[in-house]
Amino acid sequence: MAQSQLDKQIEEGVETAAMVIGRFLSGAPLTDQPRAPGGLPRWQHVLLRLVLLAWAGWAAWMWWGVGNHQKVIWASAGAAAVLIPVAIVVYIRGGARRRHMQTLVVPMSLALKAVIPAWDDAQRLKAVTIPLDRSFVKISLPDGWHGQDGHKDMLRDLVSARLGGRWQGEWNLKRHPFHVLFQPAKEKVILEVPDKVDFFAPEVQEAIARCAPGELVLGFDERKQALTKHMTGETPMWGLSVGSGGGKSSFLQMIITQLVAQRATVVGVDVKQSSISCFEGVQGVHLYTDPGNIGDMRAGVNWVAREVEARNYLKKKNPDKEFDRLTLILEEGNEFGDASKEWWNENKEKGEPAADPMWSDIASIMRMGRHVNVTIIGVFQDLRESAVGNRGLRNMFRLLMLGNFNANQWKMIVNTSPVPESVDKPGRMLVVEGNRRVWIQVPYASPEAFRDQAMKLRRERGYSTQDLYGGAPAKSKERLPSLLQVSTPLFTKDPAPVEGGARPAPQSAADGADATEQERFVIGAGAYEDEQAAVSGDSGPAALPAKEAEPSASAQELLTLAEIARRFEKQGVEMNANTLRSHKSRKEDFPVGQMQDDGKELFTMAAIAAYYDIRLEEEKDAEEAEPDPAPGAEGWPKESAA
Repeated sequence: MAQSQLDKQIEEGVETAAMVIGRFLSGAPLTDQPRAPGGLPRWQHVLLRLVLLAWAGWAAWMWWGVGNHQKVIWASAGAAAVLIPVAIVVYIRGGARRRHMQTLVVPMSLALKAVIPAWDDAQRLKAVTIPLDRSFVKISLPDGWHGQDGHKDMLRDLVSARLGGRWQGEWNLKRHPFHVLFQPAKEKVILEVPDKVDFFAPEVQEAIARCAPGELVLGFDERKQALTKHMTGETPMWGLSVGSGGGKSSFLQMIITQLVAQRATVVGVDVKQSSISCFEGVQGVHLYTDPGNIGDMRAGVNWVAREVEARNYLKKKNPDKEFDRLTLILEEGNEFGDASKEWWNENKEKGEPAADPMWSDIASIMRMGRHVNVTIIGVFQDLRESAVGNRGLRNMFRLLMLGNFNANQWKMIVNTSPVPESVDKPGRMLVVEGNRRVWIQVPYASPEAFRDQAMKLRRERGYSTQDLYGGAPAKSKERLPSLLQVSTPLFTKDPAPVEGGARPAPQSAADGADATEQERFVIGAGAYEDEQAAVSGDSGPAALPAKEAEPSASAQELLTLAEIARRFEKQGVEMNANTLRSHKSRKEDFPVGQMQDDGKELFTMAAIAAYYDIRLEEEKDAEEAEPDPAPGAEGWPKESAA
């Protein structure tokens, strides 16, 4: 039988009544309009509705069942007197919620039509949940919705546009109910390394005071905290690859000051001459900074290697013995390596290896020095393998510090991706230890302040050489660069030679009063002869020096020390080239050679023979052939004989 219109109306009415009763008893909104966020909780709605339903039932029973109209009237009046003010307050307070719904929630739900087209306006309105404080946005999603066609980005942009700021979403597309929860994106706190750190600032000095023996402060990181590292364990050898102007000098000065505070012995090799020279004269700090005496620098490295050898021997006899720290610092390692190689090529003997043996000493220190408290800090502008003698030593620098570097240097030294961007600021360095990367700022002070602090620390904390089993090599007299040397003709019976072969200036008041330092330093042959005549008190041709044999041409030939030693040996004179080189670098009165354009320093056999009081064969032959004439004989000046 076909369903009549009345039956349909009855069925729909029953369904509507059941829905209303269900909504009423469950505390849900009685209409499709969702409840404004921040309203009463659902259980309070249920309680209020049940109280209202109970009051309505009681009033109906008392009015029609009992007939006590007066009681119902008075009870209703009392309830109204209480509830009306409450309702007014609730209505006023609900104004914010209504405006919230009208200005934000409803417009946003309508804007979701392009993103969630499967739902109607009522469903989308129910899907949006935004509290009054706008702390989050929750949007329910239909089944099968996966954010295709860029809908995820559209939702995020919509929330950001309506509420402002940056929002991040947490998507639940795997379990019902499906939804996305947007919350304000947490702003990342940008941490920056300080631009400058004063070495004498209280926080720096406190950090240094907290360091254990062997622990040193490197700098301050982005959290404004001191970064310290131990020169023991896995990081005894430190390597710096820092470009020009990156703060290498300040770093070394700071480290040396801390080593002095820990009563350590420091051996510094610096061809740059300026980085660590401020510590000259500080007890226990041995500096070799004259690039004209590379042999001195090599001797310093060799001494440290021999100390390692001695300490290892004693450690083997007594495993419990501890040693004071000995640290070798190689500043400008690239330049030192090149200069050392040139020195070796010039001075090596025939049959000796072509490779510079200086790197063998450094390799021995790096491999055997850790457990006897001997360490190395190598400073390079470019820490490539060739800069450390091609001996695989670069990987032994377990702690690396890079500054003012480029991508190629990073790939060659560290070889990880991505390549960090270098910060070209003096003292800004990236500390690399394994997989850890930390930017720091090196504490700074003037060289004079570092020196004063080091001198003060030596006086207060003392210094001991009991763990040094040899003495630091003596330093040769500093030599003038080739362009500052001046050559003059050679004379017989010259006074003691000076730097570059220049002759001493006259000491008379007339010559020395107004002469500049350079004029007093260099003097011509004629002036020199006039001075000798004036000193003797004679003038004219009568004042003739005694006749003396001129050195032969072969004796005046410019030769290397090795060739001079070979020629002496042919004449039956025992002469070792190594002895000559050692005396040249150690003795201040050793004859000064002549620098050539290729950088070699050459000497004459006559000068070397005069220094060692050796008579050349030419002189012996001349004396035998022409004996000295007797006074008054032919060849003797008559004036002198008279």
